[in-house]
Amino acid sequence: MKAREKKRGRMFMAGSPSAFQQPQEPVNSVRPAAGSGHVPQRTCIGCRKKDDQAALMRLALDSGDGMNAVLVDESRRMSGRGAWLHPDAACFATAVKRRAFGRAFRAQADPSAVAQWFEAQEAGPARNPPRNRPT
Repeated sequence: MKAREKKRGRMFMAGSPSAFQQPQEPVNSVRPAAGSGHVPQRTCIGCRKKDDQAALMRLALDSGDGMNAVLVDESRRMSGRGAWLHPDAACFATAVKRRAFGRAFRAQADPSAVAQWFEAQEAGPARNPPRNRPT
């Protein structure tokens, strides 16, 4: 028993690294506290300007059917590499002209689905009657 006590006693001897360690407080999260003023920034692949993440739309690559189609990720939850673009036709045209989609996704990418999304936005909302009102 004395050998065991000696071994324990040596572990926390004065001058040992263990003697100087302070108990660490657990880290709950790496995200900043709410109200801290931190706003995530992203770079638009069209105009290359940084802006708040909320002001940009996320694009994601869909590899189905052997083609890499760029889709608008409205829920911002699609898996895989994402790219950010201002919801502005001028930024989209600049991104197409600069071939930014291939670089952003590190693969050949077809942005035709994004072009269709912009066309639908320009056409305006569909003229369907609201479903929550009684007729």
